[in-house]
Amino acid sequence: MKIDKKNTKKLLCILLSAVSILSLTGCGSTEIEATKKPFPEFEGVDFEGNTMNNDIFKDYDATVINFWTNGCGSCIAEMPELEDYFQNFKDRKINLIGVAASAGESDESKTTSETILKEKDVTYSNLIPDNKSSFYTDFIGDIAGYPITYIVDSEGNMIGAPLIGVVKKQDDNLMKRLDEVVGK
Repeated sequence: MKIDKKNTKKLLCILLSAVSILSLTGCGSTEIEATKKPFPEFEGVDFEGNTMNNDIFKDYDATVINFWTNGCGSCIAEMPELEDYFQNFKDRKINLIGVAASAGESDESKTTSETILKEKDVTYSNLIPDNKSSFYTDFIGDIAGYPITYIVDSEGNMIGAPLIGVVKKQDDNLMKRLDEVVGK
């Protein structure tokens, strides 16, 4: 059997293009997934020593929860934008909290997290997760990349898939989900 190199290359290019297109369509969805999956139970303190747990969701129509780490440049760079969101959300009964995922690992990590928050003039609450808690080991431990942001309704249910990456670059998707939960 004789193989025509020109046609083989052409067929290979077509197949690779098709695979590339199909793989991109799965990642680009902005649809809100119907979900009643509860946000995991947690309890901890913020950097002011205030206790935080799932009860925070009841006080707001929606809560935006941004997970970040000390070593994540994108996480730190987006903090002023998150602060702007926090200030703008106050009129809409929407809360924004951060979870300093690495702050509970050691005193040094906590101090580094606190310094970052002060340098970025962050006023929204940031949870220090207990690294021995199931919230840390079973939920935070499964996070593959930072920053990652969840939207939670007043009943404690996560709305749609998490926003992976810098939130500002996904502003339309964030606002669409919040409008679905809170109403316009």
